[in-house]
Amino acid sequence: MTCNCVETVNEKLASRNTRLTQAIMFGKHDHPGLMLETEQVEKGRGKQKAVSMFLTYCPFCGVKYGGDA
Repeated sequence: MTCNCVETVNEKLASRNTRLTQAIMFGKHDHPGLMLETEQVEKGRGKQKAVSMFLTYCPFCGVKYGGDA
């Protein structure tokens, strides 16, 4: 990982008993597995389900995970 934003944000969130969620990833991955979760707006049969996204860029500083800066 080329930045330490996750650690910095987790330190700031610690006072609120909160931290960022990182996914466990198997195989060859050069990034920390930071995952952005979403919420399903409309619920019910036939409605699209919420998805989660694995980030390839740091959402705080914009540095690409596992790549050249």
